[in-house]
Amino acid sequence: MDIKIMSGLLCLLWLCLSLNQSTAALALPYNFNSTELMKCSYGERGSLTATCVNANASYFKMTPYRFDQLDETLVCSSCNLKTLESGTFDISGNQIKNLQLSYSKIELLKQKAFVGLIFLKNLNMSHNSITSVYPGTFTGVKKIESIDLSYNNITVLSDDGFLELINLKELNLAYNSIKTISSKAFNGLGNLVLLNLERNNITEVSDVLSKLINLQVLNLRDNQILKLQGSEFTNLLSLLLLDLSFNKLDTPVIEFYPNNSLKSLYITNNYIRSPSLGFLNGLHNLETLDLSYNTIVEIQKATLLGLYHLRFLNISYNRITTFQTGVFTGLPYLELLNMSHNAISYGEITGVFSLHSLFALDLSHNKIPRLDYEALISRLPRLSYLRLEGNPLPCDLEEEMNTYFEADNFKFVLHDPYNNTKSCVLEPTKHSEKVIKETVPELDENRSAGMSGGEVAAVILLCLAYLCLGLLFYVQYRTFRESRNQGPHRATSSVNLISAEDGRPGDEYLRE
Repeated sequence: MDIKIMSGLLCLLWLCLSLNQSTAALALPYNFNSTELMKCSYGERGSLTATCVNANASYFKMTPYRFDQLDETLVCSSCNLKTLESGTFDISGNQIKNLQLSYSKIELLKQKAFVGLIFLKNLNMSHNSITSVYPGTFTGVKKIESIDLSYNNITVLSDDGFLELINLKELNLAYNSIKTISSKAFNGLGNLVLLNLERNNITEVSDVLSKLINLQVLNLRDNQILKLQGSEFTNLLSLLLLDLSFNKLDTPVIEFYPNNSLKSLYITNNYIRSPSLGFLNGLHNLETLDLSYNTIVEIQKATLLGLYHLRFLNISYNRITTFQTGVFTGLPYLELLNMSHNAISYGEITGVFSLHSLFALDLSHNKIPRLDYEALISRLPRLSYLRLEGNPLPCDLEEEMNTYFEADNFKFVLHDPYNNTKSCVLEPTKHSEKVIKETVPELDENRSAGMSGGEVAAVILLCLAYLCLGLLFYVQYRTFRESRNQGPHRATSSVNLISAEDGRPGDEYLRE
């Protein structure tokens, strides 16, 4: 009996131990120390990349992983860094050149946060919750060439936040909430080549960019900029591309010094209605100008004056009603002109000079009822591609133009290529003949038909004047001859002083 009791007790004890072990096994994932999941490991052979998973800000000094010359890139995956204290990455012996900290829940950057990364060149801190960059943050990392701070919560760019970054070439601050840029925010960035400030709340830029003398690309797209006085970009002589699209500009003045290098300017999706004369001052090297998606009603003749090297001009999606070639004759290198999606219903071939370089013209989706293509081609000798779909053109125009351009390598589009159904007008309107026409030949026809009455009278008066002058000359000549015949003999002798027989002047006079 005792043996049975003892056996039962032993079985009960074994069962309890089994249950305890099972319960502990089930609870383990929820009770273990979270630092056990933090680890750094080397990637594929030859990748030169180390990946740290689930790390916090203090882990990089605690990890048993030893960084060496093979760890050129450090990637932080699913990290929870929050605050980067001074010396967070002061890892002995590291030669890290690329630091990837995106999606790491960073909120605060303290002074000397990156000290110790003396070889660092590229730093990515996008998609975090950083609110500001304070002076001293980048102390000790002067070799950095690229910083990505996009998709954060930065509201103010403080003075001297990037002061130590004397070799920085690319700075990405896009998709933040930046509203205020301090006057010295970009101090020390004399070698910056690219600055991306897209999708912020910037209302003005004043002179905060004046010290970025080597800047080549400036992206201010999708902000709240209301006005430009003209002096904001004058010092940016190296700038090649400026994007001001999706702002609130209505009458901007963009001015550069004559020796600037700007080649591409985008001012799409603003509120420009009537560009002022000379609103693009000094842009002699500009090649691409995009003014699409504004509310432009008219472009005056001198508006584009000085854009000698312009090649691509986009004025689509505006409210222009008249097309005149004379507006563009100061653009000798213009190759592509896009005026689609306007309200053009009338045009003239004006101006003295032809557009010798224009290769493609887009007048699609306007209100043009008739086109004098012969006059158009006469002023655009290199035109090879013409788009006219989306206009109320007559149905017989296609056959007419096919016949006219049969022997030429000329392509034109009269119908929407994405729509199988043709849209045209069976009968042209009464006032649709030669809506786009040449005005100068009409004057030539008047001249060929004959001179006007005033011109005939002028010719007759001119002939009478010549006749009177001739008679007067003849009368004076006759009077002179008669006066010579009636004069004294001495006068006649004196004329022959140099005609004596011995050839010596004055002998005849002495003999007398």
